[in-house]
Amino acid sequence: MNVTAISSLKRFHLVTGASTNVNSLAAVPTGLDGFCAWASVTCYLKVFDKATAPVLGTDVPAMTFQIPANVPQRIDWGVETLALKYGLQIAVTLNPADNDATVLAAANTSGVEVFYSPQSGV
Repeated sequence: MNVTAISSLKRFHLVTGASTNVNSLAAVPTGLDGFCAWASVTCYLKVFDKATAPVLGTDVPAMTFQIPANVPQRIDWGVETLALKYGLQIAVTLNPADNDATVLAAANTSGVEVFYSPQSGV
């Protein structure tokens, strides 16, 4: 008998545009496994524990991570994931404040690879 391990790990790739870059990754309980990011200007990855798209400036992020200019970042939670009860939504803004909705300029490129594990059977 052959046993094949199937991972629920997913990857989301984003190169930011001239917007707040709101993206819905999962609308079910999800484990955030980690991310890699780079930027030409310091910006902020906002992580929301929601099943629906966040309203920037109104919804408070569960976490905010700085992506420093010209310094690649890697965050990995190892074997354990960071549990999000409702879902995983992200945005990238220019400033760190919870209520910030400042759009990145077109020339201020950044990118992020988000690794996450949606819970099945929910």
